[in-house]
Amino acid sequence: MMAMAFAAPASADTARVDGHEVYYEIHGELAPGALPILLLHGGAMHIQSTFGTMIPELAADHPVIGVEQQGHGHTPLNDAPITLASMRSDTLGVLDALGVDKAHVVGFSAGGMLGLELAVNAPDRVASLTAISASQNLDGFLPEFAQMNRDPSFQLPPDMAALMPTEQEFTQMREDVAQMNPGGAEAAEQMFAKMGAFIGSDWGWSDDQLAAITAPAQILQGDTDFIRRDHALHLAATIPGAWLGILPDTTHGSITTHPALPGMILHRIETKDE
Repeated sequence: MMAMAFAAPASADTARVDGHEVYYEIHGELAPGALPILLLHGGAMHIQSTFGTMIPELAADHPVIGVEQQGHGHTPLNDAPITLASMRSDTLGVLDALGVDKAHVVGFSAGGMLGLELAVNAPDRVASLTAISASQNLDGFLPEFAQMNRDPSFQLPPDMAALMPTEQEFTQMREDVAQMNPGGAEAAEQMFAKMGAFIGSDWGWSDDQLAAITAPAQILQGDTDFIRRDHALHLAATIPGAWLGILPDTTHGSITTHPALPGMILHRIETKDE
């Protein structure tokens, strides 16, 4: 589920956004005229656990900014719920603090959904979009996973449970937050609760909203993801000009370490005008 290699940032700090601190990392050097890549991590993950294995390749020719959302990684919890709007505000607040007007947005899972949110509601800030294992709404999940997120008491069938992170991986997620976050182990439990409330809520975008996205986009996912493959096709068909990539023998948890993924991301960025 999680990338195990960690890439040391050139710098790391927090930005003050709406009265709270949001952690970010910079890999490479921000420079005028060089559009950065903006990395948006998966739910219950952080910058390094999502993107650590690919950051060196992405940062070889592009500055890279990673942002950690409320209660994730190093970013403290605050009193607000976690929503698409709150994550969008925090992310744009970091870009504003860094003087970055526009970025190539790359998001995984909940970060991919945040990428879609930015492309819909902050289109002038998105130079291109790569949404990895992302969904338009909860109905884009396999039906059993949608039901589980709406009703936490629902038990996945054994064959479906194999598509989830293992208990060991969930434990590692909690330990990462406990070690990194100012709120320690309590922050991990609150973050999981807030993310569960968010994913189980009525979030998403209409087809008309997706059809109005102007950023060059690509939709990527594994062939054994718990996001439906026909839904990935729907996203790519609805967003004008979007590319679609389905990686074989790849799950939701393994896609961020797929060796082809960095090249696919960079190809979309470097051919954004084609």
